[in-house]
Amino acid sequence: MNPNPRIMIVEDERIVALDLKHSLEFLGYQPCGVFASGEDAIGQVAAARPDLVLMDINLGPGIDGTEAALAINTAHKVPIVFLTAYAEEKTLSRAERSMPYGYLLKPYELRELDATLRMALARRQAELEVEHAEERLRLAIDAAELGVWEWDPQSDDFQWQGHLEGILGGVPRVLRGEQDAFLDFIDEEDRPAVAEQLARHATVSSTVRMRQPGGGLGWIELYAKRYVEHGRERVIGVVRDVTERQRNEEKLRQANVVFQTTGEGVLITDIEHRVIATNPAFTLLTGYTAEDIHGRDPDQFLHARRHSDHFYPRLMESHHGYWHGEILCLRRDGTPFPAWEHVCAVRDEHGQLRNYIITFSDISQIRQAEEQINHLAYHDALTGLGNRHQLAVRLETELERARLAHLQVGVMFIDLDGFKLVNDTLGHAAGDQLLQTVARRIKSALRRTDIAIRLGGDEFVVIVPDARRLDDYATLADKLLDAVREEIELRSERLSISASIGIAVFPDNGEDSQTLLKSADNAMYDAKLRGRNRFAFYSPDMAERAHERMAMEQGLMQALATDALRVHYQPVISLADGQLVGMEALLRWQHPELGLVPPARFIPVAEESGLIDRIGVWVLRQACQQALSWQRAGHRPLRIAVNVSVRQLAQDHLVEHVAAVLAETGLPPQCLELEITETAIQSIEHSRERLRQLKALGVMLAIDDFGTGFSSLSLLKHLPIDRIKIDRSFVTGLPGDSNDAAITLAIVALARSLKLALTAEGIESPEQLEFLRRHDVADAQGYLFSRPQPAPALEPLLLHGHWQPTVH
Repeated sequence: MNPNPRIMIVEDERIVALDLKHSLEFLGYQPCGVFASGEDAIGQVAAARPDLVLMDINLGPGIDGTEAALAINTAHKVPIVFLTAYAEEKTLSRAERSMPYGYLLKPYELRELDATLRMALARRQAELEVEHAEERLRLAIDAAELGVWEWDPQSDDFQWQGHLEGILGGVPRVLRGEQDAFLDFIDEEDRPAVAEQLARHATVSSTVRMRQPGGGLGWIELYAKRYVEHGRERVIGVVRDVTERQRNEEKLRQANVVFQTTGEGVLITDIEHRVIATNPAFTLLTGYTAEDIHGRDPDQFLHARRHSDHFYPRLMESHHGYWHGEILCLRRDGTPFPAWEHVCAVRDEHGQLRNYIITFSDISQIRQAEEQINHLAYHDALTGLGNRHQLAVRLETELERARLAHLQVGVMFIDLDGFKLVNDTLGHAAGDQLLQTVARRIKSALRRTDIAIRLGGDEFVVIVPDARRLDDYATLADKLLDAVREEIELRSERLSISASIGIAVFPDNGEDSQTLLKSADNAMYDAKLRGRNRFAFYSPDMAERAHERMAMEQGLMQALATDALRVHYQPVISLADGQLVGMEALLRWQHPELGLVPPARFIPVAEESGLIDRIGVWVLRQACQQALSWQRAGHRPLRIAVNVSVRQLAQDHLVEHVAAVLAETGLPPQCLELEITETAIQSIEHSRERLRQLKALGVMLAIDDFGTGFSSLSLLKHLPIDRIKIDRSFVTGLPGDSNDAAITLAIVALARSLKLALTAEGIESPEQLEFLRRHDVADAQGYLFSRPQPAPALEPLLLHGHWQPTVH
């Protein structure tokens, strides 16, 4: 307490104020200001810093002493002692509002003034000590981030202070039972235990879960104890948010589980690299127990080559403080194994080094897998031959060696003839078996220095280094053709397959790998065009033919996309009465630059490229729509014939496509005739069910170009065929060529015996017509009747319904 307390005097009568000032000085107090109005006192109290204010109540104009006292007490917490001549009830009531520390009535005795001031100052000193203690408690609660609460069991009154609202995310108003109850903030699984402890007045000390405002779970430490003082019972509690601590502890538990159960070996060393801890995985990986290596440096027992003296200093100097890489480690029995090792420096909160952690995993299987992947990267998975990647590397290597030594390098491009048909007919498994067999045969036919590659599908490449003469390449090509031609047994069926081989030689046919491969590819296509089952050396004109074929393929794709293809129709005439009985749909292509492209020129390209599938479905749809259009125009129903290629017939979805087109167009199935070549019949020997399924749709089936193939007559007997079409090559020589006549009559007899309908193709003269009519050929088509024409051009014939011979 100040030995000379500072007293502010507020008195409007100057003489009384001076007397009071002298009295205070006499008593040992230090007057720090004399003011005549409440306004002046309020304005100067902060500067005067009094320990106490002596305040008169009646201060003349302006605010009175009670109002000034209330303002000073509220703003500055300075104790007030009233010194006044008034003590009526109204004045006392006003004075009470400022909570004065004393009330002296004038006139007063000096010792009475001294006693009042001393008691007021003593009271204020005691209050300050309490306030300081409360402030220390408040700051301590704030520093510890505690929430403090008090519960009165008798009144159920609940009071709190500190961080309780921040911890709970809300303000509890009661302990339990109502909205905003304190216990409701505790998770429902922990709530009953806490409530039971409070109900039986037990001391609570536990960590419980709580509901967080976002809906998640947090953790709090809860302490509570019952106190009874002077007959009053209350429970005081403290709450602390320990969510972060719980999460850290959980992470430590998880880290320990990871340490104990991870598949990676873990070593913890001190700063001198001495092992202080290991995990079970380390023992499993190396065979060492924790006791075997405790206190030892890993470089002494684990690493096949110890880290250099600069390793750890550089590790400490690095930005991240860790290193990882592949290293060769040793097991306890001395067996080496490749490992991926991670070394990390552990520092404390002050940045001081405390430990090193070494983790490693056995990557033996990874290295083995990499070897397998590397093999797969350069070898074909199906055949075991080299693949495109190996081709690029080995061919470039051989070319570079040939350039330096001025040698030749040959490239053979091999393509199997008819492989797709075998694959589609017998299935992909049989196709794979065929490719594996062919690959083995190719490899067995080569020299040790030759390199066999499978490009993909049914395409192979052979790199032939060091051949001296072109005859050497021809000899090897013949050897390969013979090997491929040998019979192969697939699914209890014996079949033969041939190959076409194109040969290009460095440097004559190309000085880089791409040019050389392209030249060999062009030569292979030339071998196919010349009848397949043969080889061909590259010549410059092949590139032009290959370019033309590619242009043809691209043009066909564009024609399909732009609807540039057209269908023409050739009438089929009954030879008995000249009546129009059908139409054959024939594809035409009017190329914008090449003009009308003959079918014989673009159909093979469509077959090889696979476009024939889309083109075939398109022609089928166009023909069916046109046939139905003629019927709806009032013309009698006609038989519409559509050609089906070998490739189409081999497709599993042919039957679905035909059914879909018939359903889409609405054409009666009996009006559609599908023409299949004799060659296709041969290839379908294993797919008779395909023809039966087509027949089940209600369509008719015809063999086109009959007599030009080598089909088995026994097979023909068992197929659901409705019609045979005599090929134009036999009709051309009629009636004068005896051989053509004999073949034609044999076909007529065959059709009659098998009860098959008969149509002749390519009739161009009345003599041919008369010969065929005389020998009971039912109907025919050819230029004598009409060339293939667009549908509108055939309207006159459709309207008349009969063919009338032209009179010369």
